[in-house]
Amino acid sequence: MLGFSVMMWFVSIILLLVGFSLLKGNTAALHGRVFEQTNDKEGYARAMGKPVFLTGVGFAISGIAALLMNRLIYAIMIIFIVVMIAGVCFFNIQKRFCSNSDLVE
Repeated sequence: MLGFSVMMWFVSIILLLVGFSLLKGNTAALHGRVFEQTNDKEGYARAMGKPVFLTGVGFAISGIAALLMNRLIYAIMIIFIVVMIAGVCFFNIQKRFCSNSDLVE
């Protein structure tokens, strides 16, 4: 469990740094059709930073849970729940900032 925990902490640190950078409005890491078509690029970056930061926190909690509980299934369940919540948040952000009618019905 120690190896899994350390790996989750490293992934968490990377995601927290990227999330913090996006929350500050840094748009260097963003690309894609929705990002290119939106007029509010800094607002889009800030909105995308919240679920990325949430995912980083979730991975850190997963690493702690794997170390303390010594059960991998609980840690994987935490990751699954956090990734599902972040995925819904990402979809809603894409839908909100999309100026094209491809995502919005």
